[in-house]
Amino acid sequence: MYNSLRARVTLGVLAIMLTLLLVSAVAITTLRRLGGEIETILRENYRSVIACVDMKEALERQDSAALFASTGHDDIARPLLAEQRAAFARAYAVEFHNITLPDEGAAVREIDALFRDYVASVDRALAAPAGPARSEAYFRELLPRFTRLKRATERVLRMNQASMESADRSAKAAARRGVAVTVGVGALALALLLAFTWWLPRMVVRPVQRLADAARTIGGGDLDVAIADPGVRELAPLAEAFRRMVEKLRAYRQSSLGELLAARDLANATVQCLLDPLVVFERDGTVLLTNEAATRVFGVEPGDGPATAGEGALGHVFGAARERVLATGGVVAPGNLAAATRWRDRLGERYFQVRAAPLRAESDDGRVIVVAQDVTRLRRIDRLKSDMVATVSHEFKTPLTSLRMATHLLLEPATGPLTEAQREVVTTARDETERLRLLVDELLDLVRIESEAGALHRVPVEVDELMRAVLDGHRAIAADKGIALVVEPSGALPRARVDPEKLGIVLANLVSNAIRHTPSGGTVALAAEADAAALRITVRDTGEGVAPSDLAHLMERASTRGAGHEGTWRGLGLTIAQEIVLQHGGELLAESAVGRGSAFTVVIPHETSPAP
Repeated sequence: MYNSLRARVTLGVLAIMLTLLLVSAVAITTLRRLGGEIETILRENYRSVIACVDMKEALERQDSAALFASTGHDDIARPLLAEQRAAFARAYAVEFHNITLPDEGAAVREIDALFRDYVASVDRALAAPAGPARSEAYFRELLPRFTRLKRATERVLRMNQASMESADRSAKAAARRGVAVTVGVGALALALLLAFTWWLPRMVVRPVQRLADAARTIGGGDLDVAIADPGVRELAPLAEAFRRMVEKLRAYRQSSLGELLAARDLANATVQCLLDPLVVFERDGTVLLTNEAATRVFGVEPGDGPATAGEGALGHVFGAARERVLATGGVVAPGNLAAATRWRDRLGERYFQVRAAPLRAESDDGRVIVVAQDVTRLRRIDRLKSDMVATVSHEFKTPLTSLRMATHLLLEPATGPLTEAQREVVTTARDETERLRLLVDELLDLVRIESEAGALHRVPVEVDELMRAVLDGHRAIAADKGIALVVEPSGALPRARVDPEKLGIVLANLVSNAIRHTPSGGTVALAAEADAAALRITVRDTGEGVAPSDLAHLMERASTRGAGHEGTWRGLGLTIAQEIVLQHGGELLAESAVGRGSAFTVVIPHETSPAP
């Protein structure tokens, strides 16, 4: 009947409105009936009760006046009698015009007759002379008439009081009936409302839910689902659109199935043609896919696992990288050749750079792809390069030392006087040999650090003490240039597990570089902070700064910002610093602006161990 959402919602609103109207009508009727009962009590009986009480009070005062007259006090009795007779007459008039009970009229007329007789008797007694005869007349005639009149008045009073009590009982009974009816109607209305509240959402939501279930089924890839008629006018076009969409998707799948299979075969062939071993892990760590290189080199095949770090080829080469991806949620890549993973097989010792990344598709959440690149030859070439650099540097130091000594001796007075031009040439030669010596020392340090890759001696270190020790080693040089060295307050820092010797080299190179490029009157400051993820140490200066075009090349070996300009030569200090930071699993960040100084930040993760 109600095949429209609008009709169903309208029906629900009307049902709620009718329920509210029904409860309101019952409550209003009950209140009006109760108000009528109370009004009846006040209108019919309350005025009569008040009038009877007033008549009774006036009679008692008239009796008192008659008693005063019997004792000869006419001066008091006569005014009091006149006043109270008028009060009685007023009260009687109210009662006479408010007769509502069946026997009340006869009783009121009896009061009138008795009152007239009583008034006549009092007047006769007052006409007699004062004395014993008047007193005797009071007790013989007046008092009995007063008593009968009072009893008649009390009888009318009791009639009206009884009527009020009866009306009160009726009002209370009506109130109880009204409450019961209101509660009953309210309970019935609530039950109907609850039933309708249960029914309406089902009538409205069920068709939408069926369409939503069908959409989820289609989204899961089942295109054979039947989309039933929702039975709702507004949803019929949507259901029809879903049917057309499913038909088109089904046709597209049938027409594209061959292409999809061809694309899958192409992807598998591409993976198999890769020269580097590749492994894809399932969520539980089992091997989902491998290529021929992974099977040939490591013996890994689909279905192996689950992978555990440190167990066999699957764990040692691939499992550790997978666990780091799952822990960080990002790509895992080695920083340099020194971080390559060593593997020994029948062909001898080999090195692989292992890269891993999560598969980004939502349905593949938890799957990881790992690629192991054979860098054995590159490591050997790098080792030969390092050995050659070390050998050349060592061999170069001896003639360089002689050359340094010669330039220094030429500038000594003992060797004889030099002309100004000769002194300038020799001074330039001395400075260049000093710079060459520093470069040779840095080359040797770099070779040593690269050869010790992974050999970190981590111990708990007080970061503040390490920063102060580094600055203390540079205070003399800074004082000669008029540069202030400061350690900025950093609060309570936790002890960091680092290699203090190598981290000291990093900070020393950064501070030395900052002093070299900061003019007199400038400042070099060290600051440290730590959070749950990493320790950050920043070396900040107020020096000349670096142009944006040069900032990306700061870490390159022996980079310069202009040939032959002493102030712009940087050497290998930043390269050495970056190499040590990478060994700690961290990174070296640089920020700079020309004319506003530079800031180098060492970031070392708390839980990162050196690469194997």
